[in-house]
Amino acid sequence: MEMKRILCAIDLMDTINPAIEPAKMFAKLTGASLSVAYVLPSRAFHEIQVPVEKESRDLFGAQKTSSRNDMMQAIWTRAREDMDKFLQEHFPGMDAEGIVYEGRPAEKLVEIADGIGADMIVMGTHAREGLDRLFFGSVASEVVRTAKCYVLTTRPKEKAE
Repeated sequence: MEMKRILCAIDLMDTINPAIEPAKMFAKLTGASLSVAYVLPSRAFHEIQVPVEKESRDLFGAQKTSSRNDMMQAIWTRAREDMDKFLQEHFPGMDAEGIVYEGRPAEKLVEIADGIGADMIVMGTHAREGLDRLFFGSVASEVVRTAKCYVLTTRPKEKAE
């Protein structure tokens, strides 16, 4: 089995990302290039509470402009900065590309994998059980069911809260 490209799915909002070490190991063993992807859930953009008016005043009475687009741009900028820091911290010295998209995580990860020609997706699970799993669903389960390439899932050593 030849491995040219690996997609490592992460969650920048989670302190536990169990896919990191297996993705690094497979990339080193196979010489595959590594793409690290984070998908901002679509709902993040719909939950932004921004004043409707185009202009508002800050605490000192100075006029400033504020809009939903400014807030969305701030979220994208922050996600990009967080991804760059994540790559420096977890993939030092490796040729790892950081990708940030917005959408339904499972759908978008499969779409990204298809788009970059990934031979494998490496992703963690939250290790939820019972009602938590029922209410939160499972991105990993959906990716396993719909991806055209291999999918390696790994559980964290600690359970997600």
